[in-house]
Amino acid sequence: MDVLARLGIDAQALPDQWAANVQPGRTLITDGDGPAYVIAATVKRLDTAIRRYQQEVLSQMYLSEAQWCQVHLTSSRCEKFDRHRVLAVKPYQGQRKSKDKPPLLEPLREALTLPQNWLPEFTVELHRDIEADDAMIIEAHRLEDKGVIRSDDKDLRCTPWLYHCTSLEQVQGAMPIGYIDEAFTPAGHRKMVGQGPLFFWLQMLMGDSADNVQGLLKLDGKACGMVGAFHALREMNTVSEAANFVIDAYRKIEQNVIAEGWLLHLLRSRDDNFWKYAHSCGLSQINQEYMQWCAKQKWRMLPHERRDFENGKWTSEVYEV
Repeated sequence: MDVLARLGIDAQALPDQWAANVQPGRTLITDGDGPAYVIAATVKRLDTAIRRYQQEVLSQMYLSEAQWCQVHLTSSRCEKFDRHRVLAVKPYQGQRKSKDKPPLLEPLREALTLPQNWLPEFTVELHRDIEADDAMIIEAHRLEDKGVIRSDDKDLRCTPWLYHCTSLEQVQGAMPIGYIDEAFTPAGHRKMVGQGPLFFWLQMLMGDSADNVQGLLKLDGKACGMVGAFHALREMNTVSEAANFVIDAYRKIEQNVIAEGWLLHLLRSRDDNFWKYAHSCGLSQINQEYMQWCAKQKWRMLPHERRDFENGKWTSEVYEV
């Protein structure tokens, strides 16, 4: 006799809580790298790690009321849309130092790509050319209101489609324009939250310290930062207004907006890029001309070139090899 029977409960008569919670046709688009790292660091066997990962995906699906799930992973050898060749103010992810990773991490990620380790509700893809973040936004645009982005990485807040806010465990609706706001961590540190295109243009001003992206160097003669960026954009009501304000600010100090934008923009399709996205935002004539000027500058390396950086900064000029 099982536990439920001993308690006098007829398991067959219980309602299917999973089915009652599902939005038919909804697909969760989830960032799989974070859970892979945590699980690989806390178990010793690969088969145990796979089971834990399956449980984690099902839990996320339940919280997102999803019928299906796509898990996206970034390969350790990923080309990352060639972002490392972009000559922005700082080298992309240049502050990240090699450190010991859980021994099970790479075996787990590779194992998760095998269909025999999936469940009927989900699939897994390990990306080697673009980052998982790019692939997730591409899928969000493909699925539109049938897809839900979920990630602890704030970069994914740029989606104009449904977004699962992990701090609230709540699915937020589509936001073609979006919003930005201030918040604080449990330790009292200020952070920026938001969703949609407005959050992307906020990042274009304040940068992204996690990926070593500077953003705008100066706004009205002062270092911009997150507070200055927030106050500059918080009253914006359209994407065009925000885009033109940001590119105006880059133009005034002759900082190459394409370099920073190439690092921060997440792809909407396989043939997308920051140039195409910016021009879809209703740029003024002067800003279209500035984009053309930026494109003619030396803003990324050719495949046969190399660069050096140390502690997140350039240490030498770009030179050929």
